[in-house]
Amino acid sequence: MKNNGKIINKLFRNSVISIIAAAVATMLGIVIDGIVIGRFLGPDSMAAYGLVTPIINLSTAFSGILATGAQIICAQHLGAGSKKKARRAFSMCMVITVIVSLLMMAAVLIFRYDISRLLGAHGNSSNLLEPTADYLLGIVFSFPCVLFLFEFNSLMRLDGDANRVVVAVIVMTVLDIAGDLVNALVVHGGMLGMGVTTSISYFTALVIMLLHFTKKDIIFKFSFKGLRIKDLVDIVATGSSSAVGSASSMLRNAALNQIMVACVLSSTAVAALGVVNTVFNFTSSTMLGVAMTTAMIAGMILGEQDRVAAELLVKVTVRVTLIVGAVLTAILLIFADYIAGAFGSEEGAQMVALATKGLRIYALSIIFYGLNVAFINYTQGMRRMVLSDLFCFLVNFPFIVLPALALFGVLDTDAVWWSFLIGETINLICIIVYAAVKKRGFPFRAKDYLFLKDDFGVSEKNLLDFSVTEQSQVIPASEAVSEFCEKKGASQKDAMMLSLFVEELSNNIIQFGFADGKSHSIDIRVIKLDDGWTLRVRDNCKKFDPTEWIKLHESDDKTKNIGIRMVCGMAKKVKYLSTMDLNNITITI
Repeated sequence: MKNNGKIINKLFRNSVISIIAAAVATMLGIVIDGIVIGRFLGPDSMAAYGLVTPIINLSTAFSGILATGAQIICAQHLGAGSKKKARRAFSMCMVITVIVSLLMMAAVLIFRYDISRLLGAHGNSSNLLEPTADYLLGIVFSFPCVLFLFEFNSLMRLDGDANRVVVAVIVMTVLDIAGDLVNALVVHGGMLGMGVTTSISYFTALVIMLLHFTKKDIIFKFSFKGLRIKDLVDIVATGSSSAVGSASSMLRNAALNQIMVACVLSSTAVAALGVVNTVFNFTSSTMLGVAMTTAMIAGMILGEQDRVAAELLVKVTVRVTLIVGAVLTAILLIFADYIAGAFGSEEGAQMVALATKGLRIYALSIIFYGLNVAFINYTQGMRRMVLSDLFCFLVNFPFIVLPALALFGVLDTDAVWWSFLIGETINLICIIVYAAVKKRGFPFRAKDYLFLKDDFGVSEKNLLDFSVTEQSQVIPASEAVSEFCEKKGASQKDAMMLSLFVEELSNNIIQFGFADGKSHSIDIRVIKLDDGWTLRVRDNCKKFDPTEWIKLHESDDKTKNIGIRMVCGMAKKVKYLSTMDLNNITITI
């Protein structure tokens, strides 16, 4: 008997849709701005928009630290069964988010002209100073929203309210499109108006998400009580790869902007790079959504110390990354002309031509980018921070900027486009080489890329992990548990209890949880510990807390749900936790 992987696969598929939606949403307003700016405000405004890209990367750097760090730490605590610690980490994340948001807003409001010059609005491009500063002033009010949207994205998934994210995305998109068109065609508010409409739409989405926290039956509830600096340190340390990635992306974009400024057609080249970076932000957000799903589930697996689930996670991550990456690559290769054309008017024809070529070359790197960012987020979720930080920095800065500089004298602007593919390829080769060194052979299996610490989890000889999907499998499952326990030296009483618990809980889940007609599965995990035994039963059915049910029906007919009563009465400890729409019952004897 073995784990069929259905729960991890379904969990991943269900999670990735909402997480991609939210990740794309945080960039969608910026993409819409770019299209309207290019179509109605002209090449100079589009160039100014491109110069602001590093600041957008900086805001996502801070949000990446907090969002990724918080989701992994909270998922790890939940995986270990500690709702209290997860709430405490969440509360600390909220406090520091408010502080960081206010500091970012103050810095941009006070120094926006200095920042605009630093970004490249000087010399031959001094005409870009005013529109760049105006756009910064408009979008500065979206910074707190971007931070919170990133954080709530995954935390709401952990809290079982992913649909709210989709609603917020739809409302935000509609408001941003309408606001941008009104600004460009009616109000004529220029770059300042473009930024303001983006801020308003983001703020509205945030309000919708905040309504989640008015619900009673949720995991994450804010409280100042028990806040600890250690939780902040853990969040920042765990989110460091996101910070490294966003900060090095900011440096990369700033360096590539300078290369484009050095071209003969500087403003046109910068504007074209702005288009490519805008599309890159959109496609990378989609691939990052896959990777963020991996990081979140990896955090839960880390808390559970589940090596079997880690291997299943790597398999589904690679499979989904290849599918999503292939779709995005095909779309860009086929529709590059139309996508680039959406950003420019007739007077920007030269910019559109440059951007079209750039998009087609960049499209070749998307799958490689997806695999690299998935690896980085997986190792981050498993808290292998040195690996995650190192590869994140290499692929986002030197592996891309150095080839661009080396090829610039030969290929001119094409050097920038090709540098993305070169950098992603080099990084992926480095990951494969590292895995080969660890294995001392070619790494062709998923388990070769787990990169877990030696003391992770329990030994396979002390573990029984398998799935049940139908009634006919319950008795064989119960017998398998009894046989495993006896072989590992369990007393007759302990072997009987664990076998009985598996039978009773599985029957109860199938009888009531499977009744909705949907596809479900039960994962059963038995672990031999030094001082006893642990049984974990997990299912993806409707939420049901047996421990709470016992409390509410203590005075009812004792013959009803006798299986649940027996388990809770005979076990030393029974813990229930619902997270990511999964029921988790952990029993200790």
